[in-house]
Amino acid sequence: MPKTNKFQLSIGNVNYNINISERAYGLYDVKVNDETFKISIADMLSPSLQTASAASAKGAVSNASKAISGVPEAVSAFGGLIKAAMPGTVMTVKVKAGDTVKVGDVILTLETMKMENSIKSNRAGKVKEIRVQPGKFVNVGDPLMVIE
Repeated sequence: MPKTNKFQLSIGNVNYNINISERAYGLYDVKVNDETFKISIADMLSPSLQTASAASAKGAVSNASKAISGVPEAVSAFGGLIKAAMPGTVMTVKVKAGDTVKVGDVILTLETMKMENSIKSNRAGKVKEIRVQPGKFVNVGDPLMVIE
């Protein structure tokens, strides 16, 4: 059963009741008063995750959502292309073509700003193709691997 976190947000004289429930790794239902939004949030230390946009709420809450506007839409948790969400150098590739991965499995490490980050899969499936190798520099949006 998903855990629900409850908050009360006050902006000026307006109060918002907020309930956040995690549906799956990085996928959430956010209920603001009586309106529910389905969003996906990427851990920036796990750049392979695709970030998501949220539908904007009314009034002041919509101003808060501007901080995440312009991010790509959420993608399916099953199969597809995993792309880099930040630039860096591939340090190690932890999987090979044919391996089966689950959501949250470390698939490679990426060095960004002298910090090594474990990149986790946001998809479950079989590794079809690896498009990077250790030592290769990647930019935001560059394909890392394909999982089917």
